[in-house]
Amino acid sequence: MMNKVYQALGKLDSRMLTGLMLFLIGLMVFEGWMLVLRKPYTELRQVISTRASLSSSLNQSANQSSEMNTVANELKQLSDTLSGELHLSATDDKMAATLMESLDHSARQHSITLFSVKPLATKPVSVFEEVSFEVSAKGQYLQLARWMLDFSNTLGSNVAVTEFDMKAAEEGKQVMLTLNIALYRPLKHAEVVQ
Repeated sequence: MMNKVYQALGKLDSRMLTGLMLFLIGLMVFEGWMLVLRKPYTELRQVISTRASLSSSLNQSANQSSEMNTVANELKQLSDTLSGELHLSATDDKMAATLMESLDHSARQHSITLFSVKPLATKPVSVFEEVSFEVSAKGQYLQLARWMLDFSNTLGSNVAVTEFDMKAAEEGKQVMLTLNIALYRPLKHAEVVQ
C-alpha cells in the first residue's frame, strides 16, 4: 500500500509536491499556533470579564454603604427630631408638665378654658412609645377648632388626637371638648430588643 502511495507521489511534479508539503507543514504550524494562543486568549477574556464584574460589584457595595450611611443619618435626625419636639423627657412627669404648660399657653391664646389633663396608659407601638393624655377644655366652637388645628405648632408633629367628644355646655354658645392626645417618643434600645 505504501508503495502505491510512493508511486503516486513520484508521478507528481516535484514543485507541486514541495508546495503540498509546505502547505501541510504551514497548516500544522498554524494549528499548533492556534492551540498555543487559544488558551491564553480565553484566559485573557475571562480575566477581563471577571475584572468588569468585580468592578461593578465594588461600585454597588460602595453605593450600598453610602446609602446605608445616608439612611442611618436620616434615622438619627428623625430620632433627634422626635426626641427634641416638646422636649420629650424620659420621665412621664416631666413630659406631662411640659404638655400641660404648652396646652395651657395655647388655650389662653385661643380664649379656651382648659379644665384637666390626665395621663393615660402608655404602650409600645412599633419602635415608639405611645404616651396618652385625656384633655378637657371649654370654649366657643370655632375657637376650639382653631386650638385643635394648632396642635402641630403647639405640641410638634409627633402628636395625634386619637379620640374626641364635643358636647354643648350649659352656658349657651359654649362647647365642652374631651379628647385623647397621643405623643410618640422613641423606645430605648433595651426596650426595643425585648
